[in-house]
Amino acid sequence: MTNCGSCGKTIADDMRFCPYCGQPVAAEEMERFEPSKGEVITAVAHPARIEGRTGTFALAFTHERVLFARLDDVSSDKAKEDLLRSGIFLPGSMASANVSRFYEMSPSEVLAEDQGNFHLDNSDVDSVRLAYDSDEGGRYLVTIRTGEGRIVLTLPYDRYCRDLLFRQYEGRVTW
Repeated sequence: MTNCGSCGKTIADDMRFCPYCGQPVAAEEMERFEPSKGEVITAVAHPARIEGRTGTFALAFTHERVLFARLDDVSSDKAKEDLLRSGIFLPGSMASANVSRFYEMSPSEVLAEDQGNFHLDNSDVDSVRLAYDSDEGGRYLVTIRTGEGRIVLTLPYDRYCRDLLFRQYEGRVTW
């Protein structure tokens, strides 16, 4: 038996929290959450198809840049795709590998995961043009212009993807 460091009442040795006051018994042993420092991934949009590149990509957004991460294609589930297109989201409803892992990775880990991965610094982007592409049930056709050229890609036609682009490239997005 030991005493709680906060309220002083007697508690069992194996208790992690005091049953009387609720405070942690051994705060120094408790795992502490510390936010990541530096560049972190804040949002992910997928699936994207990039003109001139094979495969499906996810766009992982940070405050400084967008990372283009190649995804492993998995078999498509037509019923889930129809629900997603109608605005009903189901976990795992995209026909690509799990993208939530990108939130737990550093940008350098995302870029190193596949040799086809690349990034685009926000400061290099001159303009972004959005258009509606009615092929395949409707998608955004996105043209990103930089001083060195352009990247053309498609993204799902939904508010989430559109809002991410507007937030990332504020003042540079046109229709």
